[in-house]
Amino acid sequence: MGALRQLRRLPLAVFYLIVGGLVINLAVLWDQIRGNPVQQGAARAVQALWCKGFCRALGIRLRVEGGAIQPPPVLTISNHVSWLDIVVVAAHWPVAFLSKSEVARWPIIGRCATGLGTLYIERGRRDAASRAVESMVRRLDDGDRVLFFPEGTTGEGHELLPFRPRLYQAAVDAQAPVQPLALRYLNLDGSVCTEAPFVGDDGLVSHVARMCALPGVEAVVSVGEAIVPPHERRSELALQTREQIAEALAGMDAVDGAPELEVERQP
Repeated sequence: MGALRQLRRLPLAVFYLIVGGLVINLAVLWDQIRGNPVQQGAARAVQALWCKGFCRALGIRLRVEGGAIQPPPVLTISNHVSWLDIVVVAAHWPVAFLSKSEVARWPIIGRCATGLGTLYIERGRRDAASRAVESMVRRLDDGDRVLFFPEGTTGEGHELLPFRPRLYQAAVDAQAPVQPLALRYLNLDGSVCTEAPFVGDDGLVSHVARMCALPGVEAVVSVGEAIVPPHERRSELALQTREQIAEALAGMDAVDGAPELEVERQP
């Protein structure tokens, strides 16, 4: 059955990737000609539709729980499981993601990401974090919603990695609210999907193929409570948002009958 699902879903996913990317780039060009705001124009509307359609093509259902998302400007943070995280979040809300600079050079996807307002961090540079903070502050001052993953990399999903507080400085400097999102991928029986994490030397194509073979996955986004300014210490923001996400993930596990999340408390 898994092979049959792959044969049915994989061509559709490839179609969405190629055609959707071209349509988004055309919408970006239209917005530039019309002078539309990046996160409020035609490209953003197309992006939301594309993300939802791409998830359907992979057999992923979307669900949001918890509180209401804070209107921009707001610094949004999330645990990081997979490249799918960006697709899932963008299916719901307009967000300027902070991504590694290599993404800008990816065929089709790179042009889409840049056109939709993605910010980039050049990992390996001594001043990478400070430059990223400056760009995030400018975007927050412009009234946008910015999202970054404070773990810095994807995890296996069984425990949260330490949250790096450096990039929280953007919220301190801009005095913008900070709101956490907890992401979890579940199988149809409510257990945690072990195929969803994208870690190590995993290849994108092979990961997409494995996701296509699954009977179905539910991507759950739990919206946490916004932490409003004034902010003084980025380390406190990192600790508070990490605790909120850990609590939300543990709650999902308790409800769905999966093993409880192992939480490594940050010193």
